[in-house]
Amino acid sequence: MANMTNLDRLIINELLDHGVFTTTPLAAATQQSRAAIAELKKPSVQQRIGNYFKNLLGLAPDNFQENLLLLAGTAKLNSAQVHVLLATVKTVINEPELQGKDEDRAVATQKIVRKVHSEVTELDEREILRLIDSLFVKRFGLFTPDRLEEDQENTPAEIDDYWEVSPDFNEFAQNLVNHLGQSAPANDLNELQQVNRVLLAEQFMSPKTNPQTWPLLVAHKEEIADQWRQGGRFILEVGDHYALLLDNQRQPSVAKPYLVALTVAHELGAGVQADELTPTIKAATEALFPGFTIQPSQVKAALIENDLMSDQDDYWVPTPIVARFLVETDEQSEGET
Repeated sequence: MANMTNLDRLIINELLDHGVFTTTPLAAATQQSRAAIAELKKPSVQQRIGNYFKNLLGLAPDNFQENLLLLAGTAKLNSAQVHVLLATVKTVINEPELQGKDEDRAVATQKIVRKVHSEVTELDEREILRLIDSLFVKRFGLFTPDRLEEDQENTPAEIDDYWEVSPDFNEFAQNLVNHLGQSAPANDLNELQQVNRVLLAEQFMSPKTNPQTWPLLVAHKEEIADQWRQGGRFILEVGDHYALLLDNQRQPSVAKPYLVALTVAHELGAGVQADELTPTIKAATEALFPGFTIQPSQVKAALIENDLMSDQDDYWVPTPIVARFLVETDEQSEGET
């Protein structure tokens, strides 16, 4: 495998984080990001990145004019997301306000949502807005939220929500069409690629949660760890009963819901019934932060997002990773928010 440069790794991690890498730098883009955009014009760089993902996941990013798209792992879309995704792409491409504009690419949020809703009638506008925000703002980074003020004489200023649409949106759309137009891939992933796809999607594996892929991980753990190390971001930690893909860009959380989640995870024991989880969370919250209100849903989300528990036959059970964490004391958490 060819040696990766820091600019290669920047592009790779953008694809892992957002699923896209576009050639037009944002106003706030760093010098390194601009250098990576220039570097991607080199065929050798495109080949290196393509080969890296082929070896890692069994697929290469779609490439249209050096704009890359990678839909894998956590980027997998359900049917509702696909419908909203395609309707939004169609709406934006056909939006008259964006035709031939290179600078002013602002479009009213509600206008887009209403047009998408006319095609995605099975969802209400609130859910469509949530999905568009999840896909195009947070995941792909192709819409930037903005608020524009229009001052008029003798009238109050009108303030509306807008999205600034990336100049590379049409290239993203072409990549998406190419991706969706491909025939379904044959089930020919090698053993390393099978394991890596699970790790990318879940970051955690164990003999209980992944009985089919766990033996493959154990058999190839050194080679798999080296593949992730090549990207300069993830470290694969393998214990006797768990494997964890550690993200060295992710800072440990000190938020109160996370601290409660750690306590609850240690109290799950052999597991609690699903309907007993909320009372367990409330009791732990009161013990750690008396009189402070924390929504049980926030704690449950922290438990799931940090792989501290899993659902087994209507029971919530702790994962092996819980043993890696100590429960924070009141003194340690004092002053944290």
